[in-house]
Amino acid sequence: SSGINAEYGGVAEVRRAAVKAIAVNSKSLVPIIERTRDTNPGVRRAAFEVLIEKISIRAMKISYRMRVLESGLRDRNSGVKDACMSLIKKWVTYYDDDIIKLLKALDVEGKVDLCGDVVEEILKNVHIDTALQCLISRIENKVIPTDQLTCEAVFYWRCMVAHTSANHPDIYEQIMPTLSEYSQYLKDYVVKASSISSEDYDAHYQASYVIQELIKMAKLADMSDEAGRKNLIQVTKFIITEAEITVQSIERLVELYCLAESDEQTRIRTVAEIINDVRNPLEGATQFNLNEIESCEKNDPVTMIRCLTMVSGLVQGVKCDVAFDPTLSVLLEEVVMSGVVSHNEIVRHLSIKALGLSCIISKTLAKKYLVLFLQIVMVDNYAEILETSLKVIFDLFLVFGIETFAEEDAKKEEKQEINTESSQDTIVNSSQEDLITSKLESTKIDEDPENPLHNLQTKESDTFADRIIARFKEFLDDEVLRSVAAEGVAKLMYNRRLVDAQLFSRLLLLWYNPTTEGDPLRHCLGMFFSTLGAGNEELLDVVEQAFFPTLETICDAPHTSPLQEINPSNVAELMLSLLGGRHHEQIAIKMCNEILVMPSSPYGRCLIKVLPHCGIAAAEQANLKLILSLLDQIIQEVDHVSTKRSLTTFSVKVSSFVTPPSPDEDKENNKENNENSIKATPDKLSQSTQGSEKSASKRKALFANPSQPVDLLDTIT
Repeated sequence: SSGINAEYGGVAEVRRAAVKAIAVNSKSLVPIIERTRDTNPGVRRAAFEVLIEKISIRAMKISYRMRVLESGLRDRNSGVKDACMSLIKKWVTYYDDDIIKLLKALDVEGKVDLCGDVVEEILKNVHIDTALQCLISRIENKVIPTDQLTCEAVFYWRCMVAHTSANHPDIYEQIMPTLSEYSQYLKDYVVKASSISSEDYDAHYQASYVIQELIKMAKLADMSDEAGRKNLIQVTKFIITEAEITVQSIERLVELYCLAESDEQTRIRTVAEIINDVRNPLEGATQFNLNEIESCEKNDPVTMIRCLTMVSGLVQGVKCDVAFDPTLSVLLEEVVMSGVVSHNEIVRHLSIKALGLSCIISKTLAKKYLVLFLQIVMVDNYAEILETSLKVIFDLFLVFGIETFAEEDAKKEEKQEINTESSQDTIVNSSQEDLITSKLESTKIDEDPENPLHNLQTKESDTFADRIIARFKEFLDDEVLRSVAAEGVAKLMYNRRLVDAQLFSRLLLLWYNPTTEGDPLRHCLGMFFSTLGAGNEELLDVVEQAFFPTLETICDAPHTSPLQEINPSNVAELMLSLLGGRHHEQIAIKMCNEILVMPSSPYGRCLIKVLPHCGIAAAEQANLKLILSLLDQIIQEVDHVSTKRSLTTFSVKVSSFVTPPSPDEDKENNKENNENSIKATPDKLSQSTQGSEKSASKRKALFANPSQPVDLLDTIT
């Protein structure tokens, strides 16, 4: 019984009491862990207290431990976070203050960032000597012997190097060798790992993880050592060209090389030479003519993956415009663009990533290839490619602004009007036109008027921004792209690159939609909404515009829709909390008018419930009087006793804010009211009734077809 209440109790106090009283066993363990993600901080803290007092770390699976740590360390409530820290301290004590042993009980390979947060919190709360002891016992001559390098040991070693380099320089020198010594150490381990049989999956996986951690740690070394940097450069070049390492390690090595080599042009030239050697292994050994060299060029997936990874690592470390650097331009044309049309999904994905990174640092390339990324999102069927392409699109808009691409779009339309024969030109240059066309030929993007991309390029009645917003709405409705699209739209709106009430409404519905429970997008959207009202008046106007259509969408959703499970009052209260007083009084007036249209509908009842939450204490006197007048009409329309009582209470509250008129003003107002009542005509009442019926019909038609996706296009004005 207690277990059921702990999992399903509707009242926070009931859930908290149930969690504390529950008998701990294998069946009740999961409900207790689930309460660490309860909506109430008191319940979450109670769940952590039970874990501290009654449950050993050995009683939980690794997945349960990681879930508990993620819930606690990412919690915004300080009390819950402190309780999680107390749990971590208990676990450290269980392993006799040996943090490396604790890490073996966690998942350092799969949850690197989370384990990093755990170690960081431990280092903040324990004495440095205690934290150092388990590492010093494993170190010889400032390094851990290569035959003792486990995933947990190297991970903790890197964390300690990072912590001591910033806080304890004397200890840093005890656990980090010179750059030359470390470079040789890295090379020795990579050579040793290369001898591991690929059939021994566990050993091969562990070695790959250790190499990545060692590369990360190399970035923490003292780069002011000139001789050490030269040795590191030689070692990185050797490993990239000679050793058998993973793609992830190659990218990190290129980044490390770029950090060690201070001259940008040297970096670009060296990496380009390495890529050329990988693709043309026989070129340096024997003299061939040009045709023979081209025939020996390797374009197999393994080679292309290796080369594309190096290009990505290189581009991330340069500051020059890729479009105007001759060496980078050649890499872009010969390596990256040839991979965009590959039939291998991994090659295609890495090519799009490399192209996207190049576009982010080059406005010229960004304007040139934007439509290519839009094409890829519309026609590719590989999830990772779709997500990466969409991320690139959002990043380009975030870096350069939508107006940059709108100007380019306008220029193209002008050229099309001047020369209709060139209207079929694509965004790619002539050297790549055939490749892209052959890949996308089956979709007939440019010829099919039903294709969304065709509308994006040719619809003259809409602006470029309107067409982009239309695409974003489609992405938000796509289950595969929903999370990426929501995060991207939120970033654009937060940075004022894009302001649109329809998109804001969709984000709000996604956040409350029960189908997104457990989706990472909820954390992102939560951060977005929590910082939205910080002096951004333009976004607050958008919230006001989205207020009524959002509530109407929820209230009129069909019974089969998951939106039926959303409490519209909670949504309304959130939007009101984001808005200031100026917005509240306008919303209160509009709310009263909406209620008068259909006071007995679900939408009308929702607005009646929300209306008293409007903060109108500082409203203008004229608006207060108008609200009072509308409230009197609403009270006459509603039949429910408790509703009448609630509205009457609110009316009394509004009356208290109204300044009593002077005797002369009171006499003048009575005169005006009599004149206005005489002028009222049946025609006006008829028009009002017709308007009410039209509005009601519009709301009912919104979800007339449950199979159609929710669309707020016609509801926001």
